[in-house]
Amino acid sequence: MKLILLLVSALLVFDMHGTADLGRAHAPRSLQATKPAATQVTSRITVTVPHDETELTVQGNVIAGTGTSRTFETSPLQKGVTYRYTFTATWQPNTYTTMTRSKTVSFRAGERLAVDLRKDDPNDRVQVQYVPTPEYVVDAMIKLAGVSAADVVYEPGCGDARITIAAVKSGARKGVGIDIDADRVAESRTRVKEAGLEGKIEIRLGDALDIQDLSEATVVFLYMGDHFTCLSGRFCGRPSRWARAWCHTASQWVTGSPTRQCRWTTPQARSTSFTFGS
Repeated sequence: MKLILLLVSALLVFDMHGTADLGRAHAPRSLQATKPAATQVTSRITVTVPHDETELTVQGNVIAGTGTSRTFETSPLQKGVTYRYTFTATWQPNTYTTMTRSKTVSFRAGERLAVDLRKDDPNDRVQVQYVPTPEYVVDAMIKLAGVSAADVVYEPGCGDARITIAAVKSGARKGVGIDIDADRVAESRTRVKEAGLEGKIEIRLGDALDIQDLSEATVVFLYMGDHFTCLSGRFCGRPSRWARAWCHTASQWVTGSPTRQCRWTTPQARSTSFTFGS
């Protein structure tokens, strides 16, 4: 009896070392299947940007580099899957303006992709550094606009609201200033209160490029630089029956030409005319 028990124990120990098989069936190693890993590939992407010093982000991640052409490899992607990437360029065309342009593109993993961010887009965003309008420019703009008691004045990017205040003091029945900077809005409201014009001037916090309703405006003042003025062309057709728009840009200020008049005709007329004055 002792001999039999010892024999069984020996067999069990032998099995634990992997050479004995008691009641279990194992497939040979050569036949054991392993699950294949998903195939991954990368895509090579070239992005053309508007300016040598553009900051480029892809999916919120900064892509290092300078120059107008940037090339990079994506992280590993699932082969055959379609991805959507958002590319954002941020640059300064001059010392007082910051532009932002975004574009979302779809592509299949493994494909080469070229993205061009140089073309102007209606959804471009522009932020202009606050520069107080010289008083002589304010006077010239009010004079050229011919503000009267029948006018409602709008000023996108109003800064400290000095133009809006001057327009209302010159006879406009109402003024509306809009600025993206909370500090400027607070300053504007203080200046309006000090001028005793709280009942005639409204100051709003917001992006001037998001203005959708200019139906009551008869005069629009702009002092936002060339790039904003170009984008503000989207306002055309939004004013009421007709509106006068008066623009002044920093480049014209430097050369001594204080104002630019832009008259927007009615939406029905579908026409825009521009005249320039000093």
